[in-house]
Amino acid sequence: ATMHMEGSCLAAILKIAFLFGIFNMPFSGAQTILTALGIALLTGVVVSGIPGGGTIGELLIISFYGLPLEAFPIITMIGTLVDAPATMLNAVGDNVSSMIVARMLGGKDWIKRGTS
Repeated sequence: ATMHMEGSCLAAILKIAFLFGIFNMPFSGAQTILTALGIALLTGVVVSGIPGGGTIGELLIISFYGLPLEAFPIITMIGTLVDAPATMLNAVGDNVSSMIVARMLGGKDWIKRGTS
């Protein structure tokens, strides 16, 4: 269940974009965007299975981009605000992912065959 966390990935991107806006840094360029995607992937796959992993992910964001330590309380507050929607997205994402796999394997009418 901790392999794919859509909400954690989205929350990581939100935190990065918010910090870039606060510190007036351009959120552009291949390296910046690839780093953000890498952090989001790492957060969604690895860090989400660790208790207190959100804080580890936030420290990872600060260290990867070389942000000042003053960014930590800000990013922690953003993490607290997006935690509930991210959890909801993670829970719904499991159902949606299984429905997509069932559709791909069972064909267009997979739900009709499953209920009859």
